[in-house]
Amino acid sequence: MPNKPSLAPAPLILPEDVEQELLRLFGAGENRDLVVRVQGAGGSEDRALAFEELKRSLAMYETVGPNSSRGLKPPDAKTIARALLVLTQKGLQHRLFERILSTFGRDLVDPLARILDLGSDGPLLGRMKDLRRAMLTGVDELHLSRETREVLYADLSRLLSDDYLGLLAEHEEGAQRPRVKKLAQEVLHLVGATFQRAFAHWPEHAERIAQSVHRRFNATMALGEQPVAIKTHIVGSIAEFLEIETSAELSGALSQIFSQREYAGLIESSEISIDPRTFSDFAQACWELVAQYS
Repeated sequence: MPNKPSLAPAPLILPEDVEQELLRLFGAGENRDLVVRVQGAGGSEDRALAFEELKRSLAMYETVGPNSSRGLKPPDAKTIARALLVLTQKGLQHRLFERILSTFGRDLVDPLARILDLGSDGPLLGRMKDLRRAMLTGVDELHLSRETREVLYADLSRLLSDDYLGLLAEHEEGAQRPRVKKLAQEVLHLVGATFQRAFAHWPEHAERIAQSVHRRFNATMALGEQPVAIKTHIVGSIAEFLEIETSAELSGALSQIFSQREYAGLIESSEISIDPRTFSDFAQACWELVAQYS
């Protein structure tokens, strides 16, 4: 009998799950960071002259020596905080939380999906093959006569065939899927609720982040350095804020969820971890909205 082709399990979290969670949370040059626009110049010659004049005017700020007073001062903390406050807008937060649920949700739910992996290297089928191997090895350790050992060995091999183990693994997948699906939805709910609490008092957090960013600036800097420095420090400070505000809470809550009786034996909390780079990726998404809408 040919082996039944292994099918990839259906995803545990579908786009409509993310959409539902969003509804629950919200109710319904070389320096690419520096963009300069000149308005009001009509023809191409006028624009060229305007840009030339602008370049001369800005040239004095382009290079700043250690004792130079020509550099630009970085934005103060109030200005940075005012820019960060655009993230209080409900529409922008909706976009942020879509990113959160897609990134953190994926990081935390993917290990659950691997529980149901029926591929040739999947954990369910793999463990069953390990059991077969252990049983066959145990036959040798019984020190039976050669004839009895061969009969038992043949019967076990015939019973525990690849096809039979595949059927068992498929049956187990069907039995476990409802539990794993429910667990995945609880994890997604936890992620959304945890980050919603972190953003509940964003105006106060924005002020603290702005002060942290401002402390990292030099007194003055060249014009071309400012966009990169502002972006780098804001992204870093937001990532740090998010990790402090959510990481410990997420880890503790995940351990509690996995310890519930209905999920016993599915997965250990130690098998799920939050990649610190995910905080940076999300902070980058925050920056993109701040840069676009502030």
